[in-house]
Amino acid sequence: MGPDFWTRQFAQFIFTIASHGAAVLVSTLGIGVFGLGPIGRALAARIRGASLAEDSLGALKSSMSEVQERLDFSERVLTELRQRLLSPGAPAQAEKPNRVLTPK
Repeated sequence: MGPDFWTRQFAQFIFTIASHGAAVLVSTLGIGVFGLGPIGRALAARIRGASLAEDSLGALKSSMSEVQERLDFSERVLTELRQRLLSPGAPAQAEKPNRVLTPK
């Protein structure tokens, strides 16, 4: 086995692959589509030990938590505004609208 042996083996391998170009192209595209698509993501999640539904559920829980925090903030602001407007020291008065009122 001389140094030229591995060069010839590599060249033969490349020519063999090139002669089956259509099959190589189709299999490469298939691996790419399945590997990068939803099927591939589900398989990867399954291999990791977590299901895709568990990942989605975690994202849904975090977004629900954020919505709950925003709702709590809005309720606090509205309660504070209501207490300021209806405090015993200041009579509640309706603000005059900034538009022309039509007569009835």
